[in-house]
Amino acid sequence: MRKILFLAPNYPPGMTDGSSRAFRIASTLPDYGWEPMVIAPPAFVSSGESSGPDEAGEETSGVNGERIWRTGSPVEVEEMEACGVAALAYGGSMPPKGALGKVLPSRFSAPGLCAIWEKHAAALAEKVMSQFGDIDAVFVQGPSARALEIALEISVRHGVPVLFDLQAPLARQSSFAPSGSLRSGECGSLEEKLLTSGYSLITPTRALKEYFLTKYFGRVTHDDITIIADTPHDAADDPRAPWEGIADSTGRPVFLLQRLTEKETGDFFRSLSHFMGAAGGCCSDAVVVTHNASGKMLKKFGLEGSLELVCPFSEEDLLALCRKAGFIFYAAGRQDEDALRVPELLVDVAGMGVRWAVSAHEGVISRFASEAGGLSVLAGDEAALAAGLREIAGAAGGKFTQGIEELPQHEKVMEALVREIALTLPV
Repeated sequence: MRKILFLAPNYPPGMTDGSSRAFRIASTLPDYGWEPMVIAPPAFVSSGESSGPDEAGEETSGVNGERIWRTGSPVEVEEMEACGVAALAYGGSMPPKGALGKVLPSRFSAPGLCAIWEKHAAALAEKVMSQFGDIDAVFVQGPSARALEIALEISVRHGVPVLFDLQAPLARQSSFAPSGSLRSGECGSLEEKLLTSGYSLITPTRALKEYFLTKYFGRVTHDDITIIADTPHDAADDPRAPWEGIADSTGRPVFLLQRLTEKETGDFFRSLSHFMGAAGGCCSDAVVVTHNASGKMLKKFGLEGSLELVCPFSEEDLLALCRKAGFIFYAAGRQDEDALRVPELLVDVAGMGVRWAVSAHEGVISRFASEAGGLSVLAGDEAALAAGLREIAGAAGGKFTQGIEELPQHEKVMEALVREIALTLPV
Protein backbone atom coordinates (compact mmCIF):
# COMPACT_ATOMS: atom_id res chain seq x y z
CA MET A 1 0.00 0.00 0.00
CA ARG A 2 1.38 3.40 -0.97
CA LYS A 3 1.80 6.07 1.70
CA ILE A 4 0.58 9.68 1.46
CA LEU A 5 1.32 12.43 3.98
CA PHE A 6 -1.86 14.32 4.85
CA LEU A 7 -1.38 17.90 6.09
CA ALA A 8 -4.77 18.80 7.59
CA PRO A 9 -4.87 21.73 10.06
CA ASN A 10 -8.67 21.47 10.21
CA TYR A 11 -8.91 17.69 10.71
CA PRO A 12 -11.43 16.59 13.38
CA PRO A 13 -12.05 17.58 16.08
CA GLY A 14 -11.90 20.80 14.05
CA MET A 15 -15.15 21.74 12.32
CA THR A 16 -13.84 24.59 10.16
CA ASP A 17 -14.33 24.62 6.38
CA GLY A 18 -12.65 21.54 4.93
CA SER A 19 -12.55 19.45 8.11
CA SER A 20 -15.27 17.07 6.97
CA ARG A 21 -13.68 16.78 3.53
CA ALA A 22 -10.26 16.05 5.04
CA PHE A 23 -11.65 13.35 7.32
CA ARG A 24 -13.70 11.61 4.64
CA ILE A 25 -10.88 11.57 2.12
CA ALA A 26 -8.30 10.31 4.61
CA SER A 27 -10.57 7.65 6.10
CA THR A 28 -11.59 6.37 2.64
CA LEU A 29 -8.20 6.32 0.89
CA PRO A 30 -7.12 2.97 2.47
CA ASP A 31 -9.91 1.33 0.44
CA TYR A 32 -8.17 2.58 -2.71
CA GLY A 33 -4.65 1.41 -1.94
CA TRP A 34 -3.33 4.52 -0.18
CA GLU A 35 -2.30 4.71 3.48
CA PRO A 36 -2.80 8.27 4.82
CA MET A 37 -0.38 9.52 7.46
CA VAL A 38 -2.25 12.50 8.91
CA ILE A 39 -0.72 15.48 10.68
CA ALA A 40 -3.76 16.62 12.69
CA PRO A 41 -4.60 19.16 15.41
CA PRO A 42 -5.05 18.16 19.08
CA ALA A 43 -7.92 15.84 19.96
CA PHE A 44 -10.75 16.43 22.44
CA VAL A 45 -10.88 14.17 25.50
CA SER A 46 -12.74 13.95 28.78
CA SER A 47 -10.83 14.84 31.93
CA GLY A 48 -8.41 12.14 33.02
CA GLU A 49 -8.12 10.59 29.55
CA SER A 50 -5.30 12.77 28.19
CA SER A 51 -2.51 10.19 28.49
CA GLY A 52 -1.89 7.56 25.86
CA PRO A 53 -1.49 7.36 22.08
CA ASP A 54 -3.17 10.74 21.48
CA GLU A 55 -0.33 12.62 23.17
CA ALA A 56 1.45 15.24 21.07
CA GLY A 57 3.69 13.72 18.42
CA GLU A 58 2.60 10.12 19.05
CA GLU A 59 0.91 7.92 16.48
CA THR A 60 -2.66 6.71 16.83
CA SER A 61 -5.02 4.87 14.49
CA GLY A 62 -8.05 6.40 12.77
CA VAL A 63 -11.43 4.84 12.05
CA ASN A 64 -10.27 3.05 8.89
CA GLY A 65 -6.63 2.38 9.64
CA GLU A 66 -5.26 5.81 8.75
CA ARG A 67 -2.29 6.77 10.91
CA ILE A 68 -2.64 10.05 12.83
CA TRP A 69 -0.10 12.27 14.57
CA ARG A 70 -1.42 15.11 16.75
CA THR A 71 0.40 18.45 16.90
CA GLY A 72 -0.52 19.06 20.55
CA SER A 73 -1.67 17.35 23.71
CA PRO A 74 -5.39 16.51 23.92
CA VAL A 75 -7.73 19.27 25.06
CA GLU A 76 -9.78 18.34 28.13
CA VAL A 77 -13.35 19.44 27.43
CA GLU A 78 -15.33 17.84 30.23
CA GLU A 79 -15.34 21.02 32.37
CA MET A 80 -16.02 23.36 29.43
CA GLU A 81 -19.44 24.58 28.33
CA ALA A 82 -20.71 22.90 25.15
CA CYS A 83 -20.82 26.18 23.21
CA GLY A 84 -17.26 26.93 24.29
CA VAL A 85 -16.09 23.58 22.93
CA ALA A 86 -18.04 24.18 19.71
CA ALA A 87 -16.46 27.61 19.30
CA LEU A 88 -13.04 26.00 19.73
CA ALA A 89 -13.89 23.37 17.10
CA TYR A 90 -14.92 26.15 14.70
CA GLY A 91 -11.54 27.86 14.93
CA GLY A 92 -11.88 29.94 18.09
CA SER A 93 -9.26 30.38 20.80
CA MET A 94 -8.98 28.12 23.81
CA PRO A 95 -11.26 29.46 26.59
CA PRO A 96 -9.29 31.23 29.36
CA LYS A 97 -8.86 29.65 32.79
CA GLY A 98 -9.00 31.23 36.22
CA ALA A 99 -10.62 34.38 37.60
CA LEU A 100 -8.44 36.81 35.63
CA GLY A 101 -9.20 34.92 32.43
CA LYS A 102 -12.91 35.52 32.91
CA VAL A 103 -12.35 39.25 33.45
CA LEU A 104 -9.85 39.69 30.60
CA PRO A 105 -10.66 36.79 28.24
CA SER A 106 -8.65 37.97 25.22
CA ARG A 107 -5.53 38.46 27.35
CA PHE A 108 -5.58 34.98 28.82
CA SER A 109 -6.97 32.91 25.95
CA ALA A 110 -4.73 30.18 24.57
CA PRO A 111 -4.27 29.57 20.80
CA GLY A 112 -6.94 27.68 18.86
CA LEU A 113 -6.54 24.25 17.28
CA CYS A 114 -5.37 25.58 13.90
CA ALA A 115 -2.81 27.91 15.47
CA ILE A 116 -1.40 25.01 17.48
CA TRP A 117 -1.24 22.94 14.30
CA GLU A 118 0.61 25.66 12.40
CA LYS A 119 3.18 26.07 15.17
CA HIS A 120 4.17 22.40 15.43
CA ALA A 121 3.20 20.77 12.10
CA ALA A 122 6.46 21.41 10.22
CA ALA A 123 8.66 19.61 12.77
CA LEU A 124 6.19 16.75 13.16
CA ALA A 125 5.82 16.31 9.40
CA GLU A 126 9.60 16.23 9.01
CA LYS A 127 9.78 13.58 11.74
CA VAL A 128 7.23 11.41 9.92
CA MET A 129 8.96 11.89 6.55
CA SER A 130 12.28 10.84 8.08
CA GLN A 131 10.75 7.87 9.87
CA PHE A 132 9.07 6.56 6.72
CA GLY A 133 11.29 6.82 3.69
CA ASP A 134 8.68 5.45 1.30
CA ILE A 135 6.06 8.25 1.39
CA ASP A 136 5.01 8.77 -2.23
CA ALA A 137 2.98 11.99 -2.13
CA VAL A 138 1.65 14.83 0.01
CA PHE A 139 -1.97 16.01 0.23
CA VAL A 140 -2.57 19.45 1.73
CA GLN A 141 -5.59 21.69 2.21
CA GLY A 142 -5.52 25.46 2.01
CA PRO A 143 -6.15 27.81 3.66
CA SER A 144 -4.21 27.77 5.98
CA ALA A 145 -1.35 29.39 4.11
CA ARG A 146 1.15 27.89 6.54
CA ALA A 147 0.04 24.35 5.67
CA LEU A 148 0.66 25.07 1.99
CA GLU A 149 4.12 26.46 2.78
CA ILE A 150 5.01 23.35 4.78
CA ALA A 151 3.96 21.15 1.85
CA LEU A 152 6.17 23.15 -0.53
CA GLU A 153 9.13 22.85 1.85
CA ILE A 154 8.67 19.08 2.13
CA SER A 155 8.38 18.73 -1.64
CA VAL A 156 11.68 20.55 -2.19
CA ARG A 157 13.53 18.80 0.64
CA HIS A 158 12.36 15.26 -0.12
CA GLY A 159 11.46 15.39 -3.81
CA VAL A 160 7.89 14.28 -3.12
CA PRO A 161 5.00 15.58 -5.31
CA VAL A 162 2.16 17.55 -3.71
CA LEU A 163 -1.57 17.70 -4.47
CA PHE A 164 -3.00 21.04 -3.30
CA ASP A 165 -6.67 21.10 -2.28
CA LEU A 166 -7.65 24.78 -2.39
CA GLN A 167 -10.88 25.39 -0.46
CA ALA A 168 -10.92 29.17 -0.97
CA PRO A 169 -8.81 31.99 -2.45
CA LEU A 170 -5.79 32.63 -0.24
CA ALA A 171 -5.91 36.41 -0.67
CA ARG A 172 -9.33 36.71 1.02
CA GLN A 173 -9.55 34.06 3.69
CA SER A 174 -12.91 33.44 5.31
CA SER A 175 -13.27 33.91 9.05
CA PHE A 176 -14.68 30.38 9.08
CA ALA A 177 -11.46 28.87 7.69
CA PRO A 178 -8.28 27.90 9.57
CA SER A 179 -5.95 30.72 10.48
CA GLY A 180 -2.99 31.67 8.31
CA SER A 181 0.37 32.96 9.49
CA LEU A 182 0.98 35.12 6.40
CA ARG A 183 -0.17 38.67 5.69
CA SER A 184 -2.65 39.34 2.89
CA GLY A 185 -0.01 40.31 0.33
CA GLU A 186 2.09 37.26 1.11
CA CYS A 187 -0.98 35.02 0.81
CA GLY A 188 -1.65 36.53 -2.63
CA SER A 189 1.93 35.78 -3.72
CA LEU A 190 1.64 32.21 -2.47
CA GLU A 191 -1.66 31.76 -4.30
CA GLU A 192 -0.11 33.05 -7.53
CA LYS A 193 2.85 30.70 -7.13
CA LEU A 194 0.62 27.66 -6.64
CA LEU A 195 -1.67 28.54 -9.54
CA THR A 196 0.98 29.44 -12.10
CA SER A 197 3.93 27.14 -11.35
CA GLY A 198 2.55 23.83 -12.58
CA TYR A 199 1.50 22.24 -9.29
CA SER A 200 -1.38 19.75 -9.14
CA LEU A 201 -4.51 21.53 -7.91
CA ILE A 202 -8.04 20.48 -6.99
CA THR A 203 -11.04 22.53 -5.84
CA PRO A 204 -14.50 21.55 -4.50
CA THR A 205 -16.65 23.68 -6.85
CA ARG A 206 -16.79 24.85 -10.44
CA ALA A 207 -17.28 28.42 -9.20
CA LEU A 208 -13.91 28.37 -7.44
CA LYS A 209 -12.20 26.90 -10.50
CA GLU A 210 -13.73 29.61 -12.70
CA TYR A 211 -12.58 32.26 -10.22
CA PHE A 212 -8.97 31.09 -10.50
CA LEU A 213 -9.15 30.76 -14.30
CA THR A 214 -10.47 34.31 -14.57
CA LYS A 215 -8.02 35.80 -12.08
CA TYR A 216 -5.02 34.20 -13.78
CA PHE A 217 -6.35 34.33 -17.33
CA GLY A 218 -3.75 33.22 -19.84
CA ARG A 219 -1.50 31.77 -17.13
CA VAL A 220 -3.75 28.93 -15.93
CA THR A 221 -5.56 26.55 -18.25
CA HIS A 222 -8.71 24.49 -17.81
CA ASP A 223 -6.69 21.29 -17.37
CA ASP A 224 -4.54 22.76 -14.57
CA ILE A 225 -7.36 22.53 -12.00
CA THR A 226 -9.55 19.51 -11.30
CA ILE A 227 -12.93 19.68 -9.55
CA ILE A 228 -13.25 17.10 -6.77
CA ALA A 229 -16.68 17.75 -5.27
CA ASP A 230 -17.86 17.26 -1.71
CA THR A 231 -20.36 14.40 -1.44
CA PRO A 232 -23.26 13.66 0.93
CA HIS A 233 -22.33 11.59 3.93
CA ASP A 234 -23.93 8.17 4.43
CA ALA A 235 -24.62 7.40 8.09
CA ALA A 236 -24.21 3.68 7.42
CA ASP A 237 -20.58 4.23 6.42
CA ASP A 238 -19.60 6.19 9.55
CA PRO A 239 -18.12 3.96 12.28
CA ARG A 240 -18.03 6.85 14.77
CA ALA A 241 -20.77 7.09 17.40
CA PRO A 242 -22.38 10.38 18.53
CA TRP A 243 -21.51 11.68 21.98
CA GLU A 244 -23.97 10.86 24.77
CA GLY A 245 -26.48 13.51 25.71
CA ILE A 246 -27.21 14.76 22.20
CA ALA A 247 -30.54 16.61 21.94
CA ASP A 248 -33.51 14.70 20.53
CA SER A 249 -34.54 16.46 17.32
CA THR A 250 -37.02 13.82 16.13
CA GLY A 251 -39.67 15.55 14.06
CA ARG A 252 -38.55 19.02 15.21
CA PRO A 253 -37.39 21.92 13.02
CA VAL A 254 -33.60 22.37 13.10
CA PHE A 255 -32.04 25.78 12.40
CA LEU A 256 -28.36 25.68 11.41
CA LEU A 257 -26.74 29.07 12.12
CA GLN A 258 -23.13 27.96 11.85
CA ARG A 259 -21.70 30.50 9.45
CA LEU A 260 -23.19 33.64 10.98
CA THR A 261 -21.38 36.21 13.07
CA GLU A 262 -22.80 37.05 16.48
CA LYS A 263 -24.52 40.14 15.05
CA GLU A 264 -25.99 38.17 12.14
CA THR A 265 -27.23 35.55 14.61
CA GLY A 266 -29.01 38.27 16.58
CA ASP A 267 -30.53 39.70 13.38
CA PHE A 268 -31.83 36.24 12.43
CA PHE A 269 -33.41 35.72 15.85
CA ARG A 270 -35.04 39.15 15.61
CA SER A 271 -36.61 38.25 12.27
CA LEU A 272 -37.66 34.83 13.56
CA SER A 273 -39.22 36.44 16.64
CA HIS A 274 -41.33 38.77 14.47
CA PHE A 275 -42.49 35.86 12.33
CA MET A 276 -43.28 33.56 15.24
CA GLY A 277 -45.20 36.31 16.99
CA ALA A 278 -47.39 36.78 13.92
CA ALA A 279 -47.72 33.21 12.68
CA GLY A 280 -46.43 30.98 15.53
CA GLY A 281 -46.87 27.27 15.13
CA CYS A 282 -44.52 25.91 12.54
CA CYS A 283 -41.25 26.87 14.26
CA SER A 284 -42.11 26.24 17.89
CA ASP A 285 -39.98 23.70 19.76
CA ALA A 286 -37.22 24.13 17.17
CA VAL A 287 -33.59 23.11 17.76
CA VAL A 288 -31.09 25.90 17.03
CA VAL A 289 -27.51 24.84 16.28
CA THR A 290 -24.97 27.63 16.80
CA HIS A 291 -22.08 28.67 19.02
CA ASN A 292 -22.68 32.41 18.53
CA ALA A 293 -25.79 32.62 20.71
CA SER A 294 -26.79 32.22 24.33
CA GLY A 295 -29.88 31.78 26.46
CA LYS A 296 -29.63 35.50 27.19
CA MET A 297 -29.97 36.26 23.47
CA LEU A 298 -33.07 34.05 23.17
CA LYS A 299 -34.61 35.84 26.14
CA LYS A 300 -33.84 39.22 24.56
CA PHE A 301 -35.91 38.38 21.49
CA GLY A 302 -38.71 36.62 23.37
CA LEU A 303 -37.75 33.15 22.11
CA GLU A 304 -36.89 31.56 25.44
CA GLY A 305 -38.90 28.37 25.82
CA SER A 306 -39.77 28.26 22.11
CA LEU A 307 -36.30 27.23 20.87
CA GLU A 308 -33.71 24.82 22.26
CA LEU A 309 -30.15 26.07 21.81
CA VAL A 310 -27.59 23.29 21.25
CA CYS A 311 -23.89 23.40 20.42
CA PRO A 312 -22.70 20.08 18.91
CA PHE A 313 -18.90 19.93 18.85
CA SER A 314 -18.49 16.88 16.63
CA GLU A 315 -19.60 16.22 13.08
CA GLU A 316 -21.35 12.96 13.96
CA ASP A 317 -23.49 14.70 16.60
CA LEU A 318 -24.42 17.43 14.16
CA LEU A 319 -25.38 15.00 11.40
CA ALA A 320 -27.42 12.89 13.84
CA LEU A 321 -29.44 15.99 14.79
CA CYS A 322 -30.11 16.79 11.14
CA ARG A 323 -31.18 13.29 10.10
CA LYS A 324 -34.02 13.22 12.63
CA ALA A 325 -35.30 16.74 11.92
CA GLY A 326 -38.81 17.57 10.78
CA PHE A 327 -37.20 20.08 8.44
CA ILE A 328 -33.85 21.91 8.27
CA PHE A 329 -33.24 25.61 7.75
CA TYR A 330 -29.66 26.72 7.02
CA ALA A 331 -28.86 30.42 7.40
CA ALA A 332 -25.77 31.70 5.56
CA GLY A 333 -24.19 35.01 6.60
CA ARG A 334 -23.18 38.03 4.57
CA GLN A 335 -19.60 36.76 4.39
CA ASP A 336 -21.01 34.07 2.11
CA GLU A 337 -22.49 36.61 -0.31
CA ASP A 338 -19.85 35.91 -2.93
CA ALA A 339 -18.80 32.52 -1.56
CA LEU A 340 -17.17 30.14 -4.01
CA ARG A 341 -17.91 26.90 -2.22
CA VAL A 342 -20.93 25.15 -0.79
CA PRO A 343 -20.58 24.38 2.94
CA GLU A 344 -20.00 20.67 3.45
CA LEU A 345 -22.83 20.41 5.94
CA LEU A 346 -25.27 21.73 3.33
CA VAL A 347 -24.16 18.99 0.90
CA ASP A 348 -24.87 16.45 3.66
CA VAL A 349 -28.29 17.95 4.33
CA ALA A 350 -29.20 17.77 0.63
CA GLY A 351 -28.49 14.05 0.63
CA MET A 352 -30.60 13.17 3.67
CA GLY A 353 -34.02 13.37 2.03
CA VAL A 354 -35.22 15.72 4.78
CA ARG A 355 -37.05 18.91 3.78
CA TRP A 356 -34.56 21.77 3.78
CA ALA A 357 -34.15 25.42 2.90
CA VAL A 358 -31.39 28.03 2.96
CA SER A 359 -31.32 31.74 3.66
CA ALA A 360 -28.55 33.16 1.48
CA HIS A 361 -27.65 35.92 -0.94
CA GLU A 362 -27.62 35.20 -4.65
CA GLY A 363 -24.63 33.01 -5.42
CA VAL A 364 -23.25 29.49 -5.21
CA ILE A 365 -25.30 28.47 -2.15
CA SER A 366 -28.64 29.66 -3.48
CA ARG A 367 -27.98 28.00 -6.85
CA PHE A 368 -27.05 24.76 -5.10
CA ALA A 369 -30.35 24.82 -3.18
CA SER A 370 -32.41 25.18 -6.36
CA GLU A 371 -30.47 22.41 -8.09
CA ALA A 372 -30.36 19.92 -5.19
CA GLY A 373 -34.00 19.90 -4.14
CA GLY A 374 -34.04 22.58 -1.45
CA LEU A 375 -35.72 25.94 -1.09
CA SER A 376 -33.80 29.22 -1.30
CA VAL A 377 -34.81 32.39 0.61
CA LEU A 378 -33.13 35.76 0.09
CA ALA A 379 -31.09 36.62 3.19
CA GLY A 380 -32.22 39.68 5.13
CA ASP A 381 -35.78 39.64 3.75
CA GLU A 382 -38.16 39.04 6.68
CA ALA A 383 -41.19 38.54 4.44
CA ALA A 384 -39.31 35.98 2.34
CA LEU A 385 -38.12 34.24 5.52
CA ALA A 386 -41.67 33.96 6.85
CA ALA A 387 -43.03 32.70 3.53
CA GLY A 388 -40.19 30.19 3.17
CA LEU A 389 -40.67 28.80 6.67
CA ARG A 390 -44.42 28.43 6.10
CA GLU A 391 -43.78 26.63 2.80
CA ILE A 392 -41.17 24.22 4.10
CA ALA A 393 -43.13 23.47 7.29
CA GLY A 394 -46.31 22.75 5.36
CA ALA A 395 -44.78 20.93 2.39
CA ALA A 396 -46.76 17.84 1.41
CA GLY A 397 -45.10 14.44 1.32
CA GLY A 398 -42.71 15.13 4.19
CA LYS A 399 -39.53 15.27 2.09
CA PHE A 400 -37.89 17.25 -0.70
CA THR A 401 -36.32 14.64 -2.98
CA GLN A 402 -35.99 16.40 -6.33
CA GLY A 403 -32.36 16.78 -7.28
CA ILE A 404 -30.91 14.35 -4.73
CA GLU A 405 -30.08 11.86 -7.48
CA GLU A 406 -27.91 14.51 -9.15
CA LEU A 407 -25.55 14.91 -6.18
CA PRO A 408 -22.02 13.50 -6.66
CA GLN A 409 -21.52 9.87 -5.70
CA HIS A 410 -18.75 9.25 -3.18
CA GLU A 411 -17.27 6.28 -5.03
CA LYS A 412 -16.91 8.19 -8.30
CA VAL A 413 -15.45 11.20 -6.54
CA MET A 414 -12.88 9.06 -4.73
CA GLU A 415 -11.92 7.29 -7.95
CA ALA A 416 -11.33 10.68 -9.56
CA LEU A 417 -9.27 11.80 -6.57
CA VAL A 418 -7.11 8.67 -6.63
CA ARG A 419 -6.45 9.21 -10.34
CA GLU A 420 -5.46 12.81 -9.60
CA ILE A 421 -3.04 11.70 -6.88
CA ALA A 422 -1.54 9.13 -9.27
CA LEU A 423 -1.01 11.84 -11.89
CA THR A 424 1.23 13.77 -9.46
CA LEU A 425 3.65 10.83 -9.17
CA PRO A 426 6.81 10.78 -11.28
CA VAL A 427 6.72 8.44 -14.26
